[in-house]
Amino acid sequence: MIATEVTKPAPTSLVIRRTFDAPVERVFDAWLSPEALRFMLMGDEHKVVGIDVDARPGGSYRISWETQKDGVWHCGGVYREIVKNERIVCTWTWEEDDPADVQDTLLTLEFHALAPGKTEFVLTHTNFRTETSRDSHGEGWTEAINRLAQRLEAAQNAG
Repeated sequence: MIATEVTKPAPTSLVIRRTFDAPVERVFDAWLSPEALRFMLMGDEHKVVGIDVDARPGGSYRISWETQKDGVWHCGGVYREIVKNERIVCTWTWEEDDPADVQDTLLTLEFHALAPGKTEFVLTHTNFRTETSRDSHGEGWTEAINRLAQRLEAAQNAG
């Protein structure tokens, strides 16, 4: 298995790189599929209870998680750019009880076809309010990317 590399170029940004043993089309499509997103974003302490995706520039998405400890969380955003098998750019915004706490961040996903059947994936997440927020997102994204790798590997082994 290929490791996920996390870098923190600034207190407000995060970059994660991973090479997948899967064609670029499969990796790209997973990021716009509610079923694949549900699998990727599931965690040990939370479960995905809702996903709506309107995958087109100007379209939006909304994801809801339920936790034992904190109840239900909601996150959503707007797709700014979708270039098939190359790039997805969208906002990433947590719904907060206090509107003053809402912070729009920017998520850029890049997909680079390598040798046949391999994809370099780069996730760049910027505009965090705090280093703590950046670091917790880094942990969450790393877990999600590793889950995606498991899903892609299982699909490839299945045939």
